[in-house]
Amino acid sequence: MTAAEMVRELPAGDSRNLPMLDAIADGLRARGEDVEVVYNARRDVFRIVPREQVA
Repeated sequence: MTAAEMVRELPAGDSRNLPMLDAIADGLRARGEDVEVVYNARRDVFRIVPREQVA
């Protein structure tokens, strides 16, 4: 696992962060993890979380 793949939360203010987290989440899904990228308004960040935490 590379350092980039371990990142699961990035600030929402940078427009490059969402596509980066989407790519990381795709890699995690390819390994069998059921994850989703979500926005946390309270902290103003995008996060990768297990899908069951999304609901």
